Amino acid sequence: MLRQVYILKDGNIIYEKNFGRNLTFENFQSIYEEIKIQASYGFFDDFGTSYYFKYQILYTIDKDLGVTFIFIIGLNDDLEQVKFELKKLKKEFVESFGDSLDNLDLTLLEILNPIVESIHKNIKTKISLVGFSGVGKTTITNLIRAEEIPSVHIPTITGKVSTIKIGKLYFHLWDFAGQEQFSYLWNDFIYGSDAVLIITDSRLENVEKSRYFVELIKDQCPNAHSAVIGNKQDLHDALSLEKIEAIMGLRTYPMIAIDPNNREKMITIIAEILDMNMEASPLLKPIFERDRLIQLARKSLEEGEIEESVNLFEQISHICLDIGDHALYREFNEKAERLRRYIKD
Repeated sequence: MLRQVYILKDGNIIYEKNFGRNLTFENFQSIYEEIKIQASYGFFDDFGTSYYFKYQILYTIDKDLGVTFIFIIGLNDDLEQVKFELKKLKKEFVESFGDSLDNLDLTLLEILNPIVESIHKNIKTKISLVGFSGVGKTTITNLIRAEEIPSVHIPTITGKVSTIKIGKLYFHLWDFAGQEQFSYLWNDFIYGSDAVLIITDSRLENVEKSRYFVELIKDQCPNAHSAVIGNKQDLHDALSLEKIEAIMGLRTYPMIAIDPNNREKMITIIAEILDMNMEASPLLKPIFERDRLIQLARKSLEEGEIEESVNLFEQISHICLDIGDHALYREFNEKAERLRRYIKD
């Protein structure tokens, strides 16, 4: 996952974009000092790499311009693909600003935002849902997607692979078939995951059995962020959150996936597992704001505040259009129009 993008001119940050929790200024400075040392000793030609705890740092330098381009990514990301994207950003920057760096208005660098967001989209985050048959993986997949989120499904004998869009962020969501006759394929398909969610049905037998996936993660993708979703918490024999965590040894989130109101909770879980937050990941903000406004609109309708409802529907439709959710845009735009006609009549 592309977590942060930096462009520096003569050691000063002139452009920064965050998709995950950003490093402290002190941590970044130590990374940049290492980059300068490697560059001074000629340890790399076009691209250099470094590591900082659970992150990879990929960078390239335009020596003529004195500009350094830095991507901070996950340990599982494909370096060759990321190099291609970093090279693309460098080319765009040089072509756009290479002749005007001495008198550059830094606010103009905002035109790089769509390019960087496109790069983030191309370096898709892989989220794997694993668990035995019948625990609710497909229901959770549908909860994350929701009907209004565009996605592409690729049926496989191991389950489904979807490209999902949450807010303005794109993810690969892998839903593995839980039948044990396909277990020989799990090793290969879980490999390279940025995050793995182990789904259990919260009953003792299934939770203990699901410890198998903890070992699978350690073997195949030890650098992945991982957690447990204790689904079906409404069952009479469901274990408590504390007991599931004690058995699995991983952070556990309680869930009732058949409740559509838990979608926002599921998105929040994904953000937490991938070490993101609303401040550091502004592209997730629109979907939370949209859902908040939908709740307000429902309340205003119930209370008969028609003009306020029109205003809220318009705000919702604008957010939906901005994030590319055209179906929901049409729905709320039509609702606003109907209420306007009602007010006039």
